[in-house]
Amino acid sequence: MLSLALKNIFRYPLRSTLTIAGVAAGMFLFTAVETMQQSLGRVTRAGADDTTLVVYRENRFCPATSRLPEHYLSTIRRIEGVREAIPIQIVVNNCGASLDVITFRGVPPENLRNYNPGLGVMTGSFEDWSRRSDAALIGQTFAQRRGLKVGDKFEAVGVNVHVAGIIESGESQDNNVAYVHLPFLQQASRVGLGTVTQFNVKVASADLLEVVAQKIDDTFRADSQPTVTRPEKAFF
Repeated sequence: MLSLALKNIFRYPLRSTLTIAGVAAGMFLFTAVETMQQSLGRVTRAGADDTTLVVYRENRFCPATSRLPEHYLSTIRRIEGVREAIPIQIVVNNCGASLDVITFRGVPPENLRNYNPGLGVMTGSFEDWSRRSDAALIGQTFAQRRGLKVGDKFEAVGVNVHVAGIIESGESQDNNVAYVHLPFLQQASRVGLGTVTQFNVKVASADLLEVVAQKIDDTFRADSQPTVTRPEKAFF
C-alpha cells in the first residue's frame, strides 16, 4: 500500500504538490479560525469581568492636576447601578514615563478590604496597616524593585511611610503601588483634607458601564469641578 502511494506521488508530482498544498492551507485556516475564536472568547469573558469605572476631573488626567471634592462620594453611591465606590488620592513621583515610578494610593482604611477583597497580605498584616496612620501596604513587585520589607521606612515625593505589609493581587497595578491612609496622604502631599484625585466605582454589571458613566458625568456637569468617567481599562 505504501509503495503504491509513493508511486502515485512521484508519477504525478504536480497533482501531488497541489494536493499537499491544499491540505496545508486547510489546516492553516482551521488553526487560524480556532485561534481567533479562542481569543475572542477570552476577550469577551474579560470584558464581562470589567465592572470598574474611574471618575476624574474633566480635562485633568494627571494625578497632580485632577482634584475632586471628596463629598462627591455620597452622591455617586446613590446613582442607580453603582455597587461600590471609593475615593482615592494618588501621588506619583512622575506623571510621564519613568523606569522607577513610585505611586502612593490614599484610601479610607475602613473601605479598602470591602472594595478590593482580592488583595492578599504576604507578610505583615492588614491590622497593623489599619492601626498606624503612616503605614503602607506595598505591592510585591514594588517591594522587590525597591528592596523593601516589613518594618522598613522609605520616603518618596516628600511622603514618609512605614511598611506594614507586602501585598499580592491578581491586578498588576496593585502589585506596583503603596496603599496608605487617605487622610495621611492628603496632608502629607499638602493637597488638604476633603480633596481627592479620583473615585473608583464598581457597577453591578459590565453592561451598565456606559450608562453609569454618563449618569455620573451628567450629575456633576454643572458643578465647578465637572467629571469625566471612563472604564478603568481605558487608563492602561
